[in-house]
Amino acid sequence: MITAVTRWTGTPAGLALVEAGSRAAKSEHMAWGANNCRFMRPIAGQGGMGVGFYICEFDSMSAFGAFQDSLLASDWFKQMQKDVAAGHPEITMDGTTVMYDAIAD
Repeated sequence: MITAVTRWTGTPAGLALVEAGSRAAKSEHMAWGANNCRFMRPIAGQGGMGVGFYICEFDSMSAFGAFQDSLLASDWFKQMQKDVAAGHPEITMDGTTVMYDAIAD
């Protein structure tokens, strides 16, 4: 399993917009091959109310690659880039980390 985690920082109002956008994007992301998409907010730890994480899982690295191909070719992604730029500094996309489970059986 592959997990992609995108970290967002911003004001509470900015992160509320990211939450709404994540909710709206979920079905499209799942149609492109993502699984278990969710927007997580910390209740303890670093960042507090100023951080959120959009997380999706993929069955394989090739499934993640196919998702990325669909994402980057989409009108949705072009609009998201404009929305993020317009929302700065209320919201900032800090980047995406792609991980695998090193202890999976």
